[in-house]
This record gives sequence, C-alpha cells and structure tokens, in this order.
Amino acid sequence: MKIVRPYELMVLLKPEIEDHKATVEVLGEVVRGLGGEIAKVDIWGKRRLAYPIDKIVDGFYALYTLDMDPTQVQELDRLLKLRDDVIRHIVVRLDEK
Repeated sequence: MKIVRPYELMVLLKPEIEDHKATVEVLGEVVRGLGGEIAKVDIWGKRRLAYPIDKIVDGFYALYTLDMDPTQVQELDRLLKLRDDVIRHIVVRLDEK
C-alpha cells in the first residue's frame, strides 16, 4: 500500500519570467510526474523580498497544497534545485487531520 501525506510547497520564482502562470503549471506537472496530487495552488504574485538573493530584490510566489508519497519528496527537492527559474523553494509536511 502506498503512503500519501499532505505537504505544502512554497516556490519563489524569478521576477523576469514572462509567463509566471505557465511556469506554475509546469511545476505542477513536475509534482504530478512524481505521483503527487495537487489539491490547491495559491498564487501570491510578485512581492518584494526581505533581503536580496543573488542581487534579486523581487520574486513571484506560488503556494501548492499537495498530497505526495514521502519517498518522492527528496526527488521533488532535487528537481526544483535544478530549475533556473526557481530562486528558492521549501516543502513542508502538514499535520494530518
């Protein structure tokens, strides 16, 4: 039996990307490709960063609520690190209700 747990994925994208919504969709496909199921995508939009990251002062935020096999989270982390359009990301396990 496959174990599935709830997670939140926060992604910070580079502000100069032309179509942020398309990039958010592509990242959703990465999650689905690893067997994850996206419950909700909350696009926060472009915001000023608290401090510059590699001389970047603005970023585009997207928050995914998803269910995923815990064994695939490390692979998701690896794939997001390889993407040039992602400045930072974090995957947090949610409490099961």
